[in-house]
Formats: sequence, C-alpha cells, structure tokens
Amino acid sequence: MDSAPNGVSVGVAHLRSWQVDRIDTPSNMFDGYDAHLVKINYDLEIDAECPGMPWFEISFEFLSGEMDQAVVIDALPRFDTSPEIPKPYVLNRFLNFVPSEGDVSTQVLLPATTDRVDMFGAGGNSVRWRHVALGGAGVRPGSYAAWVVLLTPAGQVEQRVECSARYDLSFLPEVEYRPTQVPVEFRLGLVAPREGLRSVVPSLSAVTEVPGRDYHPSVFICYAHDSPQHKETARQFGNLLAENGVDVHMDRYEEGKRGDWGTWARKNIDRVDFVIVLASPICRKAFDGELRGREHPGIRSESRLINERLHAHRDEWTAKVLPVVLPHELVDNIPEMLQPWTSDHYDVTELTSEGIDDLLRAMTGVPKHSRPPLGQLPARVLKPLSGAES
Repeated sequence: MDSAPNGVSVGVAHLRSWQVDRIDTPSNMFDGYDAHLVKINYDLEIDAECPGMPWFEISFEFLSGEMDQAVVIDALPRFDTSPEIPKPYVLNRFLNFVPSEGDVSTQVLLPATTDRVDMFGAGGNSVRWRHVALGGAGVRPGSYAAWVVLLTPAGQVEQRVECSARYDLSFLPEVEYRPTQVPVEFRLGLVAPREGLRSVVPSLSAVTEVPGRDYHPSVFICYAHDSPQHKETARQFGNLLAENGVDVHMDRYEEGKRGDWGTWARKNIDRVDFVIVLASPICRKAFDGELRGREHPGIRSESRLINERLHAHRDEWTAKVLPVVLPHELVDNIPEMLQPWTSDHYDVTELTSEGIDDLLRAMTGVPKHSRPPLGQLPARVLKPLSGAES
C-alpha cells in the first residue's frame, strides 16, 4: 500500500492509499517495461444538504518524459452497471481484464453499482472514469475503487501522477457559478522486480479467453537421466512440442557451453507458463526425497525448487505443473507430491501430434468438448403420475 495519494483532494473527491502489485509478465512480451496492477481508492464526499450531482469525473495522468512514457493497458470499471452482484475478473496473458467464474484465482472483484460508469483512455498514459446517476438522487457518495494495469519503463521506482476532477452540480438559475478544480500531482511508489517477491500472475483458461494460433505457451521440461533411452525419448518429446507451437526449454538444447545449471533451471522454472515433469523412477524418488548422497544432483535441485513453489502457492502451481507419462513409462512413477491420482496427469501413448493433444489442451485451457445449450425439463417430470399410470 502506498500512502502518497492519501489526503490528496480535488474538490469533493478525496484519494486514499493505493495498492500496487507487480505483474509477472509473460516471456517475450512488454520488453523494456515493468507491469503493475494498481488499485485506486477514492471517496466522493458530498454534504447531505447539497443537491445531487447528475455526474462527476475523476482522471489520472501518468506523467513521464517523451521517450519513456507510461502506458495504461486496461482499466476497470469500464462501461458498466451492475446493480445486483459483484463481478470477478482475472488478467489474461495480454494483461487485459477478462471475466472470471470467481474461483480462488480471481484477482479483481468489481463491486456492484447503481450508477453507470464509463472509462476513457486505455492505451494512452491517462485514464478517466465518468460516473453518471441513473436515478434522480444523483451519484452515490462514499468510497469507490478502480483498477489499472500500468506499464512503466523497466527499473522505474516511482511514477508521477496528476489527478483532476470535474462535476456537474445543480444550481438555482440565478446562481452564476461553475466549479473549477486545479489538478494535483503526487508520486506513486512502484514495486520493482526482485528475487523472492510474489507477484500477480496472468491467467489463461477456457472461461477467460480462447487463444489464437499466435499463442505459444512456454514450458520447462523437468526430467531425470534414468537411462539413455529415457533421455532420448525426452528429447524427441521436446522436439514434438516445439513442432506443435510450444516454446520449449530443456537441458538438451543448452548443452555445449559451460554454465550454472542451477541458476538456469531456477530462472526458467519461474519464467515459463508451464513446467512439465516427466515420470520416471529416479524422478519420483527425487521429488519424494528418497535420493541420498551425490546421486542425480540436477533432478534433486529442480524437484526441490518445484516442491517449494507448490508448497507456498498451491493453487497457482497445481495448474502450472503438468505431470507427463511418456510411452515407455508408468503412472506409478509420477511423484506423490504431484498428486498422480487426485489431480490430472497426461498419458502420451505415442509421440505424435495426436498423442499430445490432451497436454496441449491443458496449456490452452480449451476443453475437447463444449457444453450443449441448456434445454428445458421434460413436461412429464413436472407433474405426478395419475393413479392409473402408477
């Protein structure tokens, strides 16, 4: 929470502390920028004896130099009235707000409102909300919340913000008065990317979006060197994924140059969209803590990294870690930590495009079968049977 906006006032609009969270942007997107999810809190304080306002506007300009301009990717609320129930949203991989079913992954909950709210400015360096009263009582006084996905130049630690407001006040005909407010500027503290800091992770599911052909999920393949056959099959499997549009990261593609394998694995595990764990006896022992001494240090190191993330962020990482059984392997060799029977696993019975179909669908979030349209209950079950029929 940044308290810099707290106490800033423009007319009867009073800012409160804002919440700023770093967004873990997908790889190869928004290069040169840091992304932030900003929750904007403000109050509209209207005296009880003041006539109702038909509308008011509040706007925020994110000021910067000509060459390093901030960008508002998306904002909420937008063109909305929701008098009955709040609306949950998540961020998709393009950092746009998309409706959610309201499960544990929900990142934004938009409150119900009886006013109409229009949003302006997405794609530029400013955002503006107009609240319009739909009834005769005027816009509602009290607390409001809004959300912004903000891109700032990489490494920037604070952002200049200018707040302004406009009001449509009701006056007697003889009163010649039009309210004018001077914009107010403050500096918002940003959350710089740093090791160990939890961030907002964009989601991808059938509920939120259907990806296009330009979507290339990134994966890290975690596997043990059980045997030359297993290593070769793992390489062929990685090639097959790449040929079917998946951005694959595995050790076989990095051989030939000296490097720190531990650092390489950690960076890739945290950066990719999904982590694939290939079932094998040594892999299962590594994840289940059954290897001792100096046996298989690579898989032991990777398994501990993945186990740690599953323990700390179970909901997020259960969907991210995909256990895979290759044609020569058994489901029993999926590590117990990865819940081989109580969660999904993916049997690749043959190394073909069709053989990895279920796995690819897990990455896109698009189910194989769609739900049919909802029909009507048969009339025969909506009344009791007569005596003769029974």
